[in-house]
Amino acid sequence: MFTQVWREYWGLLEDPFTCEDADKDGVLPDVDPNAVHWSFDRLYGTPRMPAPAIIFGEKGSGKSALRLMMRRKVEKHNQDKPDEKLFLIEYIDFNNYLSHFRRAIGARNDEQAAERVMKRWGVAEHLDCLLSLGVSKLVDEVLPSESPRDKLNHKQRAYLALMASIYYDSSQRTQMEAVHQLISRLGLGSLRPYFYWMLTILMTVASFFLAALPIAANVNRAAEQSPMPVLPFLIGGGVLLAGAWLPFMYYTWMSSSFAARADRAVKSLPRNSAALNELLKRLPLKERREYTIPRGSDEAGRYQLLQRFIEILHAFGYKGVYVLLDRIDEPSLISGREDSMRKFVESLLDIKLLQFPDMGLKLFLPIEMDEIHRNATPEQLKKMRLDKSNLVPELKWTGQELYEIANQRVKSCVKPDGRIQGLADIFGDDFDFAYLKETLHNLGTPRYAFGFLSTLFSEYTKNLPNELGDGDPRWQISRAHFDVVKAGWTDRSDVMRRVLN
Repeated sequence: MFTQVWREYWGLLEDPFTCEDADKDGVLPDVDPNAVHWSFDRLYGTPRMPAPAIIFGEKGSGKSALRLMMRRKVEKHNQDKPDEKLFLIEYIDFNNYLSHFRRAIGARNDEQAAERVMKRWGVAEHLDCLLSLGVSKLVDEVLPSESPRDKLNHKQRAYLALMASIYYDSSQRTQMEAVHQLISRLGLGSLRPYFYWMLTILMTVASFFLAALPIAANVNRAAEQSPMPVLPFLIGGGVLLAGAWLPFMYYTWMSSSFAARADRAVKSLPRNSAALNELLKRLPLKERREYTIPRGSDEAGRYQLLQRFIEILHAFGYKGVYVLLDRIDEPSLISGREDSMRKFVESLLDIKLLQFPDMGLKLFLPIEMDEIHRNATPEQLKKMRLDKSNLVPELKWTGQELYEIANQRVKSCVKPDGRIQGLADIFGDDFDFAYLKETLHNLGTPRYAFGFLSTLFSEYTKNLPNELGDGDPRWQISRAHFDVVKAGWTDRSDVMRRVLN
């Protein structure tokens, strides 16, 4: 029998268990949002008081699914309580950041590149990435709005444009386009650059006129008259010319110097100081010195920028920030290497970042990383203070939990007029569901459990005739077939678990 015929008989729109990657799972968005792991509430916390959370889990244990469910709950919270909105940042794609950083530090693309990158990658780089994600998302929200200027004071408007000129990186518009539009929408436009330029031009013309005046006068004088002295006019013209260009060059040099310094400091993003240089030219020198820009690997400046960014979010009605970090084992530069992942994560486990005001950093980490806290020294534990970070040491599932999640997935795929109400209807009346739950418990993770159920369905239909009468008991899965597939999947899951974790 064709699998599609079997599904249509039961009223299933699609295979509820075919996808093994949560980010590509078309069924997950339709699953009841309450169908989550018991640790979800601990991880999610209270939006009114964002707090950190850390969970460790093996591959396929459902970390990414929990992250997606958390995103759904944040979006629902923002719809239900627009006065208590949360700003969501998903920090999950690291390849571009690591590639830019590798090129910036001059690490060749070889076997030692990962070691050199991880050795120099620290909190400053993580903060640069978070600011880039946050600023880019906020700017893309702000630019189409009607009056962003009314919500911010002058310093906040300047900081938003300043951070956009450093961190903006979006597919919607170029950085220069974003900065120009922000300058216009936020009322930061200034004639100062044009004034300096026109004043310099006028003084340059005046200096040449002053220097040429005695020469022209001497040409027109009568031979018997004493000629007009040339040297004083040449000196005066030179002084006027220097007075015109030196301030202009100093003003331009200061802008480009500030911009180049920030450009060199932010190594994890595309290098382009033109947008920041353009903005700085519009700010007075005295005011310009009040603003923080990244310097080298300095963390303090980045933390100050993060605080400024959160203050700007408050002005736009956001009460806090949730940062969801996941998939650290997937970047090509890291390639799942335990030492590289550990170095990448360790810099995040600092109490200053974990307990940053109005920010909840949610870390979904591979089980290999649990040695960070298991084998930590007392000094390291004091620095991390994971006892205050809602730690879930391991993402484990019971057979009952996996059965309920599987049942919810089946329900989300059934047509309104389908023959079944849930997973139990697909099995024979005499099937022992305690045995099914025990099997799912032994498989241990949603990926293995759902892969087993998908294989169970597809393999079963292969031996059925394509024409079965309505009500034929062979439509339902038998215990004998279940045991055959179970034996193969138990061995497979054991091998994969040893290899991957």
